[in-house]
This record gives sequence, structure tokens and C-alpha cells, in this order.
Amino acid sequence: MKEIFLKILLEINKLPSIDKKTFHNLNTFQLEVLSKIITRKKVVTSALLKSHSKLSKAQKYRYLKELVNKGFCKKKHNVFFKQ
Repeated sequence: MKEIFLKILLEINKLPSIDKKTFHNLNTFQLEVLSKIITRKKVVTSALLKSHSKLSKAQKYRYLKELVNKGFCKKKHNVFFKQ
């Protein structure tokens, strides 16, 4: 686990400063959502809301909307998918 975490940190360090800033503005819920979208291609909104995060449902919706607005993913009806 420690080795994987170090690899992730090294990759983040390779990013240009503007991308680092964007990455650092993401919260853990958004990172979890992006990882689900990337691995599954398409994810229903209800599956994303079942996160173990302590955020309210309304806050989760706001964070999902923010991901779409920033261009990290797309939403069509109740399905999120990668760009």
C-alpha cells in the first residue's frame, strides 16, 4: 500500500502547477467518484451517492455537479461517464 501511495505522489509531482492546483482542490468524495467512473466507464448517480463519505446527499450532488462543470466527467440523465 505504501509503495502505491508513493507512486501516486510522484505522478502528482510531475503535473504542471495549474493541474496540481486543480487536483488539490478535489476532495476525497470527488476522487472516489472519478475512480469509479474511470474503472466502470458509466456509473448511475445512485451508486455514487452510496459513498461512505459523511457528506450530506445535497453536498454530494453539489460536488458531482462541480466535477461536470470542471470537465472531469459528463452527465446524461442519471448516468456519469468519463470525457
